[in-house]
Amino acid sequence: MDSTKILEMVDIFRGLSPRQLESLAQVSEETKYRGGEVVFTEHSSGAEVYIIKKGKVCIELGLKGKPNTATIQRLGVGQIFGELALTDRRSRSATAICDNDCEIITIDRDKLNELFERDSRLGYIVMRNLAQLLAVRLRRTDLMLVASILWE
Repeated sequence: MDSTKILEMVDIFRGLSPRQLESLAQVSEETKYRGGEVVFTEHSSGAEVYIIKKGKVCIELGLKGKPNTATIQRLGVGQIFGELALTDRRSRSATAICDNDCEIITIDRDKLNELFERDSRLGYIVMRNLAQLLAVRLRRTDLMLVASILWE
């Protein structure tokens, strides 16, 4: 499947025109990863957002004071991760590991911001959709936290 079709599936790109999706594809890069390979680590710097073209990626958090991690999400084709890099320049909040062989589309934050400058409508749609996605994920995290507290 070509990159434009994958980008069309991504929540934060919902509502973009075919021309806008093509503009996104032009500023993106594709990388292949092996199963078990780390895309990025918790606390590393990050300036890219990632979209899964093929395979599955696990998002994991380190557990304070413990040697193991907790998988908080398992993502598949058409799903995005590393999206917080679009909002600030802080370090990564989790580790992303390929569950199997993957093809991943990468979009650099600065290139995306340049695209937003050229097409403010595209920027508005993406950031509105990003806010909605982050709200959903925050609510899910709240529920996980409540469940965790109740189990203690």
